[in-house]
Amino acid sequence: MSSNKINILRNMAQSKTWASFLNNNHPYSLLHWSIGGINHEDKDVWLLQDEVTFEVQEFEDLDTAVIWITENMNEITDVLG
Repeated sequence: MSSNKINILRNMAQSKTWASFLNNNHPYSLLHWSIGGINHEDKDVWLLQDEVTFEVQEFEDLDTAVIWITENMNEITDVLG
């Protein structure tokens, strides 16, 4: 996978707090999620969501998520806004 696609994905996620992409023609979203309030646990994480099964992986920060994507997703063809 090209480092250019990873850089586009990282920059888009950072500026918009989310980005969608295709890996081997399968759709995913990388998004920032934070919750808080009286009845909610404080949480500030990045999620990688499979848009077909809605399975989610949680990462403590954007860099950790991008490293995991780089190591485990070798067929990123499109980064979508």
